[in-house]
Amino acid sequence: MNQPTERSKKPRIIMVSGKGGVGKTTVAASTAVALANRGQKTIVMSFDLAHSLSDSFNISEELFSTAKGRPVRINDNLDFQEIDVQEELQRNWGEVYRYIAYLLVGGGLDGIVAEEAAVMPGMEDIIALLHINQYAREGIYDTIVVDCPPTSESLRFVSIIGSIDWYVRKRLKLDRRVASVLRPLAKRFGGESMMLPEDGYFAALQKLFERLDGVEAMLHDPTITSLRLVTVADRMVVRETQRAFMYFNLYGITVDGVVVNRMLPKDDAYFARWVESQAQMLETVHSFFDPVPISTVPFQQSEVVGLERLEEFADHLFGDSDPAAVNTSGAPFTFTKVSEDEHLLSIRLRFAPKDEIEISRSNEDLFVRIGTFKRVILLPRALVSMATAGAKMNGDWLEIRFRKDHV
Repeated sequence: MNQPTERSKKPRIIMVSGKGGVGKTTVAASTAVALANRGQKTIVMSFDLAHSLSDSFNISEELFSTAKGRPVRINDNLDFQEIDVQEELQRNWGEVYRYIAYLLVGGGLDGIVAEEAAVMPGMEDIIALLHINQYAREGIYDTIVVDCPPTSESLRFVSIIGSIDWYVRKRLKLDRRVASVLRPLAKRFGGESMMLPEDGYFAALQKLFERLDGVEAMLHDPTITSLRLVTVADRMVVRETQRAFMYFNLYGITVDGVVVNRMLPKDDAYFARWVESQAQMLETVHSFFDPVPISTVPFQQSEVVGLERLEEFADHLFGDSDPAAVNTSGAPFTFTKVSEDEHLLSIRLRFAPKDEIEISRSNEDLFVRIGTFKRVILLPRALVSMATAGAKMNGDWLEIRFRKDHV
């Protein structure tokens, strides 16, 4: 791995993602252990609803159950946190949580079921982002390791800030104004005014969104945040890893490493055909992802549970190198000033099928869609008055040109 670059005062953020079952939680936990052993104050956090970090660290159920989603101390340099969405909602999102639950009860759901269903998709993503932003502002950790859920949910996590930003800019004030007008009308005509959110609901949303301020810039800064993809030497899994690489780049996330887990020993005759297949697939992985660093980890003889086994796994993964090193040359998208009248937006989209890329625009919002995934890019002010003058793929890069209209 390359030597670490000069780091900012913000904590280093390392996200770990991959297809379910490839060992990403083990990679995330062992990364955190390696950093803590090197003197870095580290927290590893999970917002996957199927938590397994506590299992990796072999934490007793009694300690886990009393944590209620708060950080748990492993040693002086290491904490871990498994986010409990309902606890967080009740602690910090009371107004929003109560309103959603009330709507569901009004729709016929039992009260307890409604409370469960009020945990809407994406809430765990927002809560995780709130914690990341909080820890960055407080400065209590040198490194934050994020054990992400499987790939599709991880993509929602990195894209949800763009959706929130769009809602705040386009809808929040309007929705708040409309609700304030309709509430007294509903009361006058005997309607169920409580089905309309009170102003406290919108105030809670506004406060919530303000707490997210700055987190998107951190996630898109390659000197602060990078993502490591975990895979195995299997054709189907590698194909998903390729797609994940492309989509994370679309959302502005720097992928600075690929970990190929569970490589079989070469000297075992029983697995000779599997070893040959894995060797061929490893060559394919290198050809696909070069120059992104590729790490391999051998198949473990026993399950990786507890600090000692995590340390052994980390030795295979990192050796003497710095687990927090930034292993890439730049961000996955850039704005370039070509001339006074022309700017260029470049997005790294390796593996993107050209015929599936769709580009559209509405004023300051540029929409880039690939398959079922869409990113909203807020254009800089200098580009808002310019016309979109075409797009093309140049190698691994999607280049979108903007030009001034001369009348």
